[in-house]
Amino acid sequence: MSNWYPQQILQEPGVRMSATERQTILSKFPPPDENNQIYADAIFEGGGVRGVAFLGALRCCSDLGIRWRKLAGTSAGAITAAVLATDLSMDDLEEILGQLDYSIFLTQKNSPLILNGDPADDLQSPAWTLLFLTISRQMGEYSSQPFRQWLEATLGRGNLHSFADVKQIVKDRELKVVISNLTRGEMLVIPDDLHRRESADSDALYENLQLKSAEDFSVAEAVRLSMSIPLFFEPGKLGNDLIVDGGILSNFPLWIYDRQSGSTPVAPRWFTFGFRLVDTGIENQMKINNPVSMLSAMFTTMMKARDRYHQREMDKGRVINIDVTEAQVTTTDFHLDAASKANLYRLGYLYTKRFFLSSNFSWEKHLKARGFGE
Repeated sequence: MSNWYPQQILQEPGVRMSATERQTILSKFPPPDENNQIYADAIFEGGGVRGVAFLGALRCCSDLGIRWRKLAGTSAGAITAAVLATDLSMDDLEEILGQLDYSIFLTQKNSPLILNGDPADDLQSPAWTLLFLTISRQMGEYSSQPFRQWLEATLGRGNLHSFADVKQIVKDRELKVVISNLTRGEMLVIPDDLHRRESADSDALYENLQLKSAEDFSVAEAVRLSMSIPLFFEPGKLGNDLIVDGGILSNFPLWIYDRQSGSTPVAPRWFTFGFRLVDTGIENQMKINNPVSMLSAMFTTMMKARDRYHQREMDKGRVINIDVTEAQVTTTDFHLDAASKANLYRLGYLYTKRFFLSSNFSWEKHLKARGFGE
């Protein structure tokens, strides 16, 4: 697969923000700190390989000088959040992803009896997928080990190995990853919920994983668990529990850093942005005319409905919607070509810039929408 070159995309007419646009946008932000730094928190939605669009969005934010504090995500969003937590430069991130051939993540099929064709269509044809998995007695088409190895090496370039490293890289930074525990029927936020098991169970888990505390847990492993797309990748394990894609229970955890009920209201010091991928081909009403299409619709509803409700109630003008419809890329299109990558990156930058330039975006309006200010 040929490489793509972000700098060429940014040089296209009308893509990169002008000096005037930058000044206009920055006038809407809260004042910088004593070191003249602008901070924000970021939550990233899951979306498979379409997460390349987040890279364009982050370049736009980098052009504004935004530095990140609290980061969180699910699935592909967890990948973005974790890589961003390393504090590698935008140039480094673009180089890493520009050279990445996503098909390397599909090099270990779990059985020769799994006779799927183009992986891009697998989740749209769940009946065939289920048939092959049943015949082969597997719970996922592909091993996620190649992905874990790549991510571990990538995070290592930025000195990020465990959750304990996050605050060592940048003071007061946080990173949270959402996973789905099928064995216990619950959503978990890593590393927080490793603390919240019953004490005896927690001790057994730490011993099993050779951990002294939850912060010692591997970031690469947490993200691998979060992106284990059901049926596509084999489920992961947390102790003896079976873990799959966090998107099953919360694909867009915009709520994760919000004030909990009962706590004392404290006005935020900076924005919390939610980066969401929109595909109108998926968002449109689903056609359900047989049991197979019903199964597919149930799967989509599980991943979307809960977060759509929370977004309606809690978005507070902080959600950056990146419409990737025209890219025509599915979640599992791991044979992503350079042109599709470039289009996703371009859309990420343009929709983020459009959000910041919108008349509805300002620090004052953001505070008011969240219940602070006049």
